[in-house]
Amino acid sequence: MKVVISGYGTFLGVKDGLIKIKRGDEIRTVSPGNVDQLIVEGSSVSMSSAFLRLASENNIDVIVLNRNGTVAGKFSSFYRKANVSVRKEQYAAQRDERSLFLAKCFVRGKVMNQYYLAKSICKNRGRKDLIKMCYEIKRSVSKLDRCERQQNIINVEAQAAEVYWNVVSEFYEMSGRKKRYDSPDPFNMALNYGYAILMSVVSLAIDTTNLDPFAGFLHAENPRRPALVVDLMEEFRQPVVDRAIFKITPEVKDGFLTADCRKEIISEIFRRLETKVTFENRKLPIEYHIYLQARRLERFLLGKSSYTPFILR
Repeated sequence: MKVVISGYGTFLGVKDGLIKIKRGDEIRTVSPGNVDQLIVEGSSVSMSSAFLRLASENNIDVIVLNRNGTVAGKFSSFYRKANVSVRKEQYAAQRDERSLFLAKCFVRGKVMNQYYLAKSICKNRGRKDLIKMCYEIKRSVSKLDRCERQQNIINVEAQAAEVYWNVVSEFYEMSGRKKRYDSPDPFNMALNYGYAILMSVVSLAIDTTNLDPFAGFLHAENPRRPALVVDLMEEFRQPVVDRAIFKITPEVKDGFLTADCRKEIISEIFRRLETKVTFENRKLPIEYHIYLQARRLERFLLGKSSYTPFILR
């Protein structure tokens, strides 16, 4: 279970071995055994050392978000399992054919999910004139087989993304896809906020494996950004975040999403994560598939199984 904490003056403590959430005169308690992740949204939330100790003892990850959706930090248990052989294989894979294979898988998953979502929106809105653009997204996948370098794969992803966002712009008020440093409009701000939440979920999934979150195969290594987490995120951007954001009308005040809007985004994303879908002949909540993909990636690097990107039709 995930617990989201927000609101001015909220305090996190411990009472009789339970997580105590106090806001004003209102006090709620939650069993730590039922929580795997606690997200602190916004500012003015304080927590005691007793709470952090309880979270560590129960392997509860505490994620702190900034108002713009970026992850300010994560507190997790000091002790984590480790399998050195997995990381050795991961680093070796960065220098052999497995790196190119995985990079293509991540992009193939993202592009196909863009295709299916864009096509669904066009059909539901009666815009058959845009279907050709959707097929243009799909055709990008065939170019991946001819890619011999990571940069070529990134170029294919960028071309498909441009067409996808052009289609989306026909239905939602946005001036193309913009990241947070591009002074985005409310719709892009909502997407960026949602992707930050997805990153925390994928990060937690990677943490349950022996993989190094900073050693990726598609994205360049950066000490400030876990490349492998961003790699795996690509397969779940449309199934989780885009489908959630398309249901809301983002509201902005003083250059930030309003508190109510942020709460709505979190609620919609968690609803998507809990939605059961079928992949690899298993009908499970999308969040479970994220965890399974992280484990499949680990097994692939050890030569124990194949790897197939997550695609939601």
